[in-house]
Amino acid sequence: MAEVQKYTIADVASRNGKDGSPVWMIYKDVVYDVTSYIPQHPAGDVILEEAGKDMTKAFHESDHSSDALIILQKYKIGEIVDEEKKYDASGKKIKRVVAAKDGDAPKKSCMNVITCGLLG
Repeated sequence: MAEVQKYTIADVASRNGKDGSPVWMIYKDVVYDVTSYIPQHPAGDVILEEAGKDMTKAFHESDHSSDALIILQKYKIGEIVDEEKKYDASGKKIKRVVAAKDGDAPKKSCMNVITCGLLG
């Protein structure tokens, strides 16, 4: 089985159809080269509005049929690198916890410390 090609979000962003570049898009962390599909798309160049971006939300807001996902699979060229993925293997959005930097921890006043001690 061939290894899946991995791309960064920046890689995709640079393929936005401008200056003759191809048109790549992301749908649930999968990268698609839809350059050749633009003339066939029922809404035509509307695809270019999402070129080089994650089009997951726009895709669903446009009420695409299940056939659209089947068509999209023909244009798959890879996936987003693991470090930048936004969806898990089942297609659900990953909830990320942002780590606090030193000095960013919330400060507790004396009153908060006393109240926490009484209630805890």
